[in-house]
Amino acid sequence: MNRRSHFQRLLLLAASTTVIAGGAVFPSSAMAATAAPHTATVTTAASDHDAHRQHGSPASAKQWVETTDAVSGIKFRLPGKPEVVHFTQAVDGMNGRLYKVRTDNGVIVFAVFDLPSAQGELDDALRGLVDGYNAGTQSPQHKLSSTDVHKITTHGRPGLDARLSAPDGAAGSARLIAGDAHFIEIISLSPKGKEKPMHETYQQLLASVRNPHTHAPRAD
Repeated sequence: MNRRSHFQRLLLLAASTTVIAGGAVFPSSAMAATAAPHTATVTTAASDHDAHRQHGSPASAKQWVETTDAVSGIKFRLPGKPEVVHFTQAVDGMNGRLYKVRTDNGVIVFAVFDLPSAQGELDDALRGLVDGYNAGTQSPQHKLSSTDVHKITTHGRPGLDARLSAPDGAAGSARLIAGDAHFIEIISLSPKGKEKPMHETYQQLLASVRNPHTHAPRAD
């Protein structure tokens, strides 16, 4: 199996794990990922007071947790203590960590895969994400599609932004970033009626990312 098929398979796993993370929020949460989820040893620091002071939105009233991906050193904040899923070279064809939090407004995921120089595979990654989610759906009404897809540069690295939506009103966002040593995937999904507060949470997560391998403090 070549690197591209490994990469596509891992994105399928990540997407199906996102479905699981949605729980009762999403009717399509029936698919089981092959990677066994468990709580990993990660560096976290509760920061609900700071988040509320800096952002002042409804989403920031929750307890925000600063998390460090130990392998890459990438820091980011999530609206709660994340559950962590590990992917391994032996089982999945690639090493990676996926951090997921379910909130009252939906689910949000931050994933880091140990994959260098993947900028040529951004479009494949987005297709893998959508296909992986849809493989676990129970109805065409729940199937996601990607729109408003455009290339970006974030933290000095090539990336891809997209909006996600389904006929049943579920909506979300995805950002994929191809770094020199790691591939980052950030996803948010919410049921109909919860799009605005979940998008605020997603934007706060994007603003919180600090990558030690780059120099720019914020996304372009």
